[in-house]
Amino acid sequence: MAKTIANVLVGVATLFIRQPNDAIAEWMSDQYQAGSHSVRLKKTGSGNAGSTHLQLEPTEALEALTLQQMEDAVITAAPEYSFYHKCQNGVMGNYVQLEMRFEDPNSEGWIEVTFVNMQGHAGDGIWAQVILADGDMVGYGGHSDTGHSFFEWGLCDINGLVAAAEGAGIANCTLGDWVLTRIRLELWEAAPARYVHVDTVVIHGVAYAIEPGATSAVGLSLSSPFTEVGYTEDGVTLEYSTSEADIEVEEETFPIDRVLTKEDLSVTCNMAESSLYNMDKAMAGSVLSGSIIKLGGGINKTMNLKIEGTNPAGFLRAIHIPLATATGTVGMAYKKGVKTIIPVTFKALKGDSNACVIVDNVA
Repeated sequence: MAKTIANVLVGVATLFIRQPNDAIAEWMSDQYQAGSHSVRLKKTGSGNAGSTHLQLEPTEALEALTLQQMEDAVITAAPEYSFYHKCQNGVMGNYVQLEMRFEDPNSEGWIEVTFVNMQGHAGDGIWAQVILADGDMVGYGGHSDTGHSFFEWGLCDINGLVAAAEGAGIANCTLGDWVLTRIRLELWEAAPARYVHVDTVVIHGVAYAIEPGATSAVGLSLSSPFTEVGYTEDGVTLEYSTSEADIEVEEETFPIDRVLTKEDLSVTCNMAESSLYNMDKAMAGSVLSGSIIKLGGGINKTMNLKIEGTNPAGFLRAIHIPLATATGTVGMAYKKGVKTIIPVTFKALKGDSNACVIVDNVA
């Protein structure tokens, strides 16, 4: 391989943890509407509500798209707003919400508009397309251009959204010219236990291919209600190792094949922020309740990990480990004038799909 300075990676990464492991967004290669992958959003039915989602950024063609233009396009069905989904067969619940965030170019104001076409949906395990249209119901909320909060989840018709939001009491500001900054497809409610695969997304006629590293999927990232571990002493280390066995025969002096007998992937981090949350995640058998950690219950917690950094091209590199546990010894020194560091090692487990997926965005 030729020596290319642009391929040398320099920079830190950030570690995020989800525990309890009750909400996972992950790449899947066994189900897809187009291409070779889809994104599966999954809730286990326990825990708190929160956004488990895939997120996109506006392409260059959509950077100037305004809230009023979105409303006008949806109620006239041109250009198209749509997405494909495959919901868990036999489970009824609130499935994918499509949320778009618009921001005021001249202030800190913002509004999030959420389409709820799939509330109370009966999953049938079949790929289908949702096309937004006149009469669809939305909820919205945000901050006005003067910094006041407004929120309306009583749902209103998309036809007349801007007028309704602009006249809604404390909002009372001009929203129609605010521009699109973010797109999310998300599961929100914790229950019932359910999952949905999501594929090709179209926003204002612009198609996003839901594929790892797709050039059309600007800023594509997957997330759940993670907690960032904060500052670290010396960054985050990812280690992968294997054990192999040689296949040998009497007639040959070299092995004729070599097979994997074991794979091991670990994430090591020395956390500089000694919060109870970080301490609990580092200690495999701990139980955190409010402001107390208890040990001795013999509980081995599973967690969902995400590591985010910047790839050599300057775009997002995301490492997803859907299932992991903390391992090893945790030693914390309490000494005068010395930082109390929390060392932790997480080891990946094999879940429903891959034990680890590393994805580089190219846009």
